[in-house]
Amino acid sequence: MNSTIDLSNILNNLYNGTYPTLGSGSGRRVYDLGDGTALKAAKNKKGYAQNQVEAIISEMDDSDLFAKTLFISPDNHFLIMEKAGPITDFSYVRDYFHVKNNRELFQLSNFSYIPRKYNLLVTDLCRPANWGILRNRPVIIDYGFTGRIRRKYYSIF
Repeated sequence: MNSTIDLSNILNNLYNGTYPTLGSGSGRRVYDLGDGTALKAAKNKKGYAQNQVEAIISEMDDSDLFAKTLFISPDNHFLIMEKAGPITDFSYVRDYFHVKNNRELFQLSNFSYIPRKYNLLVTDLCRPANWGILRNRPVIIDYGFTGRIRRKYYSIF
């Protein structure tokens, strides 16, 4: 991670409006860098925390279930990861892994560890917007929303 990324050039292009927006959430905006990667730019504290979590999970996980983080800025403001194509219907993920429902999916041996090991929320992982297609297979592209992030930044009490 953090190898040969020209962040100053990327930021110049970003501020000049060069990169199309792929999406936006409560904490981050995502841009297509046009080279097979996506830039996640934090908009607030939530986004900084989510970028940090995604970089940590990507570094720890050796499966092919997550789009990999390629770069994170020292302040967690900017994260660059592999860009995946969109998934609009979660049935694509279930069909790919040959399961009938979400419960069966997260009982598979290569999935069952994810919620416990990384404190990720299964309900969040079942949203098609959190998945993409990379190298002809579904991968998780948005995995910065952990139980800790939810409690710290999203709970009203």
